[in-house]
Amino acid sequence: MFVKSGVSVEVRDLVKIYKYKGGEVQALKGVTASFGPGTLTCVMGPSGSGKTTLLNLIGGIDTPTGGEVHVGGIKVHTLRGVELDKYRLMNVGFVFQALNLIPTLTALENVMLPAQMAGVSRQESAKRALELLRLVGLADKASRYPEELSGGEQQRVAIAVALANDPSLIIADEPTAELDSQNAKNVVDILVKLARGYGKTVILATHDPRVAVNTDRILRLEDGRLVGEVKPIDLEKSVVGTTPREASVTLSEVIKVKIANVEKEIRDTEEMFRNNKLTAEEFYSKVSRLRLMKEALTELLTSIGSS
Repeated sequence: MFVKSGVSVEVRDLVKIYKYKGGEVQALKGVTASFGPGTLTCVMGPSGSGKTTLLNLIGGIDTPTGGEVHVGGIKVHTLRGVELDKYRLMNVGFVFQALNLIPTLTALENVMLPAQMAGVSRQESAKRALELLRLVGLADKASRYPEELSGGEQQRVAIAVALANDPSLIIADEPTAELDSQNAKNVVDILVKLARGYGKTVILATHDPRVAVNTDRILRLEDGRLVGEVKPIDLEKSVVGTTPREASVTLSEVIKVKIANVEKEIRDTEEMFRNNKLTAEEFYSKVSRLRLMKEALTELLTSIGSS
């Protein structure tokens, strides 16, 4: 079904400034990060932290004011016009909170459209579209129009649309924001399968704990800067599939324990330094890392509380 594997994505000193009458807003302030193939990375942070801007720059929807975006061998920050259009069409699959399905086309026709735009024949694009609808569990609803599908089903069609041209990179911006628990789980399962089963590079922004606990890493943005990273591999997977309230309560307790453990490790490190068991350099390095981890966990806890 898929030929292209994932790609390495790297952003270096990424800056984005939006100018408006009377002033400007610096949405990103020198962000440097990397994303590997076969991984599912979650970007979290408060509203206005730069999450969507970061995804848009990686996906070629917008261009940076400064810095670099490398996707595989493509220098995305240098692309303009037709080259940028081609990059988006052939290399990136977008899944948005707003579904962007065409209401006058069936599910099958919506999925066929990107492939036909890329020059694939109608017969071949129809065959591939049906395979993708089967992947997201909707082959039996190929002839239905968007208004005849539930919100969760529409989002799964949107994922199939994103996969139409076999992109190496999948970018998802709040893909479960409007979905109930079961439909959110369906979307999460597909994203996980794309990364770990098919080797795609998947980057998403979310406030949803049911998504966050299934990712390989959580990057935290704050005021346009990357301020921390959490690896959620040891968070309880049982929260996935529960109600949003149950998921939040369960995950909150796990994170609170982790924060307490980090705080204890900070205290122990300070005690070791006072007892001359660590050099100043060792102390500074370890405490800085632990404090970033605590901040990232605290932000995740706040995000869960507001989701």
